[in-house]
Amino acid sequence: MYILKSESTDPYFNIALEEYLLSNYKEDFFIVAVNEPSIIVGVNQNTNDTINALYVKVNKLKVVRRLSGGSAVFQDEGNLDFSNIYTDSSATLIDFTRITELIIEFLKTKFNIEANASGRNNILIDGKKISGQARARFGEKILNHGTLLLSSNKKSLVDALKFNEEKYKDQKLKSNLERITNINEHIEGSITMDKFIDLFLNFIQSKFPQAQRFNLSHDDINAVNELVNLKYSNWDWNYGNIPEYNINTSLNTVDGFVSMYLNVVEDKIKNIKIYGDFFSQLNISDLENVLVGVKYEKSEIEKALANLDFNCYMKGIDKQDFISHLFKN
Repeated sequence: MYILKSESTDPYFNIALEEYLLSNYKEDFFIVAVNEPSIIVGVNQNTNDTINALYVKVNKLKVVRRLSGGSAVFQDEGNLDFSNIYTDSSATLIDFTRITELIIEFLKTKFNIEANASGRNNILIDGKKISGQARARFGEKILNHGTLLLSSNKKSLVDALKFNEEKYKDQKLKSNLERITNINEHIEGSITMDKFIDLFLNFIQSKFPQAQRFNLSHDDINAVNELVNLKYSNWDWNYGNIPEYNINTSLNTVDGFVSMYLNVVEDKIKNIKIYGDFFSQLNISDLENVLVGVKYEKSEIEKALANLDFNCYMKGIDKQDFISHLFKN
């Protein structure tokens, strides 16, 4: 395995870097990066429903869509990004124990902080979130990445992202601020990001003693920048258009929030767009295409999806539950 510390603070570059390494190297990687203030949205999310557009415009934040599912995150110089790219043909999309256990052990051994796993992909300290993770599969490779809040600006996090009241109504939360904390708030004194990164990478090295430190070549950097120009800095990738619709309905589950926009004309689905923070192994657009042209009746939709491995498109979400909610608006 290679251990890589990105020297870039450009979120376009650092998200593109993951795809580049996945596509061009057979080796496993553990990567850390710190981004300038920005918002990273999940691959299946509706960006405009997730971000505070006015705040983004006024503060000139970059917004970039990543390769994995899950929720949007605000990032700044007080947040550490980590990514683990590794080969495992049997790994599932919702098993985060590999990295979660490492982080919990790191916080305990280095700072005597008691952290614990919570929900499908979070790490908490005293009931508040300091880390979230997401995963995606590419052939036999897994991309497992996430965040560690060391000294992030919590007010900016709250202001930059819209709060999904429907998603958190069962938890009686009023804002994102109630959900988060910084690691520095649980350390006597504080620690700089540079020092935190050194400690973290040394810890990772101790767990993978055969790992080697890795630096990007000029060719690597140029190739990543080309990917930035072609994809990750483009409006179409990061935002995209919502097609015309006359039905909007949603489904809230422990495995993800799903929002469906349908354009039904003469009792048939002319178009459908599915958004959410669910995890997916296959492109959600393939599922959408199956439903285009299908009669807007439950039995007809059930037939259309009968032979589809639904779990590959919405991990953990029940197919019948999804179908039922297509008719709730």
